[in-house]
Amino acid sequence: MNYHIFKAIKVSQPFSDYYLCKIPSDILRTISYTLKAVNNDGEVQGVQRTLNSKRLQEIAQFIDSDSGAFPNPIILGANFKESGRYADENEKIEFEVIDEENCIYNIKVPYESQLLSIIDGQHRLFAFDQAQTSMDLACSIYEDLATPFQAFLFSTINYNQGKVDKSLAYQLFGYEIDSREPIEWPPETLAVYFVRQLNKEEPLLNRVKYRTADEKNITKTVRDALPPWRFSTSSIVEAILSLISHNPKEDRYLMNTKKNAEASNIVGRSVLNDDVRYPLRKLYIDGNDKAISDVLRLALNATNDIFWTKVDDDNFLKKTVGIACVFKYLKAVLIKDGVSLSTMKDKFPKYLELIKAQEDFSDSDTYSSTTKAMNKAYERMLELSGI
Repeated sequence: MNYHIFKAIKVSQPFSDYYLCKIPSDILRTISYTLKAVNNDGEVQGVQRTLNSKRLQEIAQFIDSDSGAFPNPIILGANFKESGRYADENEKIEFEVIDEENCIYNIKVPYESQLLSIIDGQHRLFAFDQAQTSMDLACSIYEDLATPFQAFLFSTINYNQGKVDKSLAYQLFGYEIDSREPIEWPPETLAVYFVRQLNKEEPLLNRVKYRTADEKNITKTVRDALPPWRFSTSSIVEAILSLISHNPKEDRYLMNTKKNAEASNIVGRSVLNDDVRYPLRKLYIDGNDKAISDVLRLALNATNDIFWTKVDDDNFLKKTVGIACVFKYLKAVLIKDGVSLSTMKDKFPKYLELIKAQEDFSDSDTYSSTTKAMNKAYERMLELSGI
């Protein structure tokens, strides 16, 4: 695979670490995309705030002038596709350590991958389409920042600068900050909620990495007490989404449609259609979040009892690709046997016992941290359990 490689400095702040680098404007246009908004009829109409053609022309003229300068960085999120799904391991943007002491990294972006979402700075970037000049642009890149957190960052930047109402900032991303009812939460928001809850209890207690601030300014005793193996927020969010939605972004747009131009509330989940390929989707549409939560907890408890407590900390199943594999297998079980307490309390654990009797996924050569190895492990699970 061919990569664009950009030198970067890692910057640590309370909300999250990010990487500061420069990217030529013409290249950035080919590897980035914008997060879109919708109008009252549900039609996709713009990006972030709707693009202003007059403003684009003015910025383009500024770009082509001798005064052209953009010292403020473009804010980007890495490794989420435009559909809202997390990028596969073999296509992700890589952040490679060059000099850890001085926080120097190489950012390796696959050619034309479009895995960089524009959180802030769309008008500056899109104005280059109407300009004759290209130039380097300062960029701040957040790694694996789930879409709801991108929405929070966008709202913080623009609300604090007085550019946009905070509720509007969230609505543009599909997250109504004033919405107190979970039934109005789009798939990503619900997934993030579940992740936060799961991180407060066994078997995932403190095993989810959320923000830099959560791990700064803590005592050595507390730091030493952190679990030796952990998952990123994005990996668990993606695992949950894989059971609910084919295209979280499209679901978000549909849900955010207002009942009419004067309405203050959105249509919510009722506008969505079921899809048998995603076994927890019907529960999601019906607002039965408790049942979804039960499935997740029972699946994680079974995995913990049968595998995690029995294998070493560097085992495949304790890595990001491992949790993806477990949830992919869970999805197959739910599609085959149906979503029920008997499936989760009886059949799923028995399937895992059958697998564990012959395979513990400890061979690091066979089960490495790659998508290919994940698919191999998944096929092995299906084979050993007879699914």
